[in-house]
Amino acid sequence: MNATGIARAVVAVAVGAGMVWGAGQATGTVDTTRRSDARQLRDDATSSALRQVSLSCPGPDRAGAAGSGGQGQSVTVLAASAPAALLGGTGSGGASSGGTVTLTGAGGRTTDVAIRRGGVGSATVSGAVAPTLQARGGLAPGLAGSQAGLTDDSSGRGLTLAACGAPVRDGWLFGGGTDKGRVARLVVANPGATPVTVDAAVLGASGVDAGKSVKGTVLAPGERKVLVLGAFGPALASAAIHVTATGGGVVAALTDAWMSGETAVGEATAGPATRPAKSLVIPGVSASTAAPQVRVAVPGSEDAIVRVQAVSTSGAVAADTVQTVPAGSAGAVTLSGLAAGTYALRVTADVPVAAAALSRTGPTGTTDIAWAPAADAVAGLTGGALPTAVPGARSALMLVAPKGVTVDVQTVTAGGSHTSRVALRADRPLEQQLPSDVRAVWVRPAGTAAVHAAVTVRGKDAKGALLATMPLQPVSTSGTSVSMVPARD
Repeated sequence: MNATGIARAVVAVAVGAGMVWGAGQATGTVDTTRRSDARQLRDDATSSALRQVSLSCPGPDRAGAAGSGGQGQSVTVLAASAPAALLGGTGSGGASSGGTVTLTGAGGRTTDVAIRRGGVGSATVSGAVAPTLQARGGLAPGLAGSQAGLTDDSSGRGLTLAACGAPVRDGWLFGGGTDKGRVARLVVANPGATPVTVDAAVLGASGVDAGKSVKGTVLAPGERKVLVLGAFGPALASAAIHVTATGGGVVAALTDAWMSGETAVGEATAGPATRPAKSLVIPGVSASTAAPQVRVAVPGSEDAIVRVQAVSTSGAVAADTVQTVPAGSAGAVTLSGLAAGTYALRVTADVPVAAAALSRTGPTGTTDIAWAPAADAVAGLTGGALPTAVPGARSALMLVAPKGVTVDVQTVTAGGSHTSRVALRADRPLEQQLPSDVRAVWVRPAGTAAVHAAVTVRGKDAKGALLATMPLQPVSTSGTSVSMVPARD
């Protein structure tokens, strides 16, 4: 498994009064999906404790989309503050003092999010806006954010859950298909202070589809756009979308909305998968009577021999499939014959690839879908806030470690918090059921070990099952002041 995934969700961090770039003061962001930016990160023992963190969310996917009529669509933005005990050893003095968490919404309006250390706050957002969570002072260390939505109307039905995090300059997203009534909507937003130009290349079996791809979309500072990629032709049955940005980073998320006539197949929103690599891990993939499907994109100039293995919580390899995907294209691997349950997928190839997995709650009728992108291995604190207004909600945490490690798991509910210590075996997934009223979950591996983590939320209403999966992202703590020194090769 890939034990060296670079953490994407390092947030825009202000050190003291501002960020340090060389010897000057500036406000900016770092995109650690780029090797050059990753080399710029240095722990700075001379800097003050972490005092400001910003997390950007994509916002509603229909609002602002041409012909969608989705101005009334709303999502819930959730903010979770890590318990003080999980910040131990990272300079908790800053975390113990007061602080604020605010949410910036449409028209630049800012509202306070009621939250305390170790708690969870939320706010509802509607309209064509990419909301931003910002924590200052003592609440800056250990902030995690997510966005949840529950759609149930004539245009679609499904549970969505996506992490809020840092902008990216290069990202791979997966979704959409050739099925009648299936639509892909790409949300891109510029949270920065300078204009950004975005390209979205749609890859399929024959390479880049020029007709569906979007080039040269300019986003002004603070601007958000919804690019409706629509329904895809036969060559894009296993589409992957490669988003690149120049001039700065963007928040990007893809919604896969799927209707079969008047029957809702499902809806899912997911952010970018981890950067292409020869070894990837996709935790939290659900198998039902509908087989999961893994999409793989090959960005390079050489064909990829791709191997996909589904590993159960018993450590058994329940599926093992090898397939060749041509260079510069995207393909799919269907994992047939899996027993119902949750799996971690190992995706390996002889050249770097990007990947994500699609789960469906059933093969026919009213169902729901979830996209699980390949996830980084996170060393240090990670966590996420979970929705509470899901009918019949049952949530679970899946952990996968490249090496054996002990992990502390803390769950937060309305009645308090609970900590458990679990031992992970190398390459053996562990699934932990969470309390029915869970509001947030936190994970901290011992020492410098790294883990892949994802939460899966299942629900059920009168129409059928609901499903959403979200990889957990790295969380900045009070011991991480960042000095942004230009990289030198």
